[in-house]
Amino acid sequence: MKWFKRKKRPLPEDTTCRNCGTQTLGKYCHECGQDVFAGRKQRILQLIIQAVDNLFSFEGKTPRTLLLLMFRPGFLSNEFREGRINRYVHPVKLFWMSTLILFALMIFQLDKTDKQEIIKINDTPTPTQKGLNFSFNSSASSSDTIPIPVIKEDEDKDEDKDYDKLNNKTDQILKHFTRYAPYASFLLVPIFALLLVLFFCRKKEYFIYHLTFTVHFHTFLWIFCSVLLFVNIFTHGWKYPDWLTGVLFFTPGVYFTMALRRYYKTKSWWQAVWKAILISLLYFILILTVIVAAMLLIYLGKDF
Repeated sequence: MKWFKRKKRPLPEDTTCRNCGTQTLGKYCHECGQDVFAGRKQRILQLIIQAVDNLFSFEGKTPRTLLLLMFRPGFLSNEFREGRINRYVHPVKLFWMSTLILFALMIFQLDKTDKQEIIKINDTPTPTQKGLNFSFNSSASSSDTIPIPVIKEDEDKDEDKDYDKLNNKTDQILKHFTRYAPYASFLLVPIFALLLVLFFCRKKEYFIYHLTFTVHFHTFLWIFCSVLLFVNIFTHGWKYPDWLTGVLFFTPGVYFTMALRRYYKTKSWWQAVWKAILISLLYFILILTVIVAAMLLIYLGKDF
């Protein structure tokens, strides 16, 4: 399946690779892999198509890879281990693109929330309208024709200062989170792979295969979270039904269990379930510890 069809271009008369000088037999050089048309006269549209194709692998690879990744847990990792790599988008490339999309959506969501808060603040009454309350003295005699107004302050200045400080700290934490979270996601991948090595040490797999499985699983998580964020942004915070919330909550766990069962070929489903639960629990504790420590450092004013 292809996103679009292209007319086959006849090969040039001189099929010598312009990169390494090898005489090629087809469209690509069998020594360095460069396209035989590279650097030759071609239309601007063809250059754009080639650049997009090289960046996103639109010619069949991307839709095929995404479908297998989302609906066949562990299949792509097994294909990588068996050496069938070129027919799919490379795991690192797919993980990188999904990370960019996820954090772009997160930043967009945070900016949208900040704008809504600014609008709410601008819509609130001014201090001249809200800051002073006028109450009339009820003890005045009936002969008094004009009641005496008693002026009371609506909010304490110290509480306002503390509230502003807390808001500033919260904004600082969010800015640091959006700044460092993409880097942290790359650092967490090998840690998750080490957990897999610990639980599946008897399999005697090379670390690269545990790492590939980890990259595929995290790519699924990022795409899954991106879809949820996309729905939340463009439906203006649509509230999911209770049954759908439950399904979405357990989906990553079910996916992870099925992936372990397929890739590591566990003896039984029960073994895959309890290992998935323990790995997820340890990983969650680790992530929570890192987040809490980072937030404390930021809150105490120690940038890093």
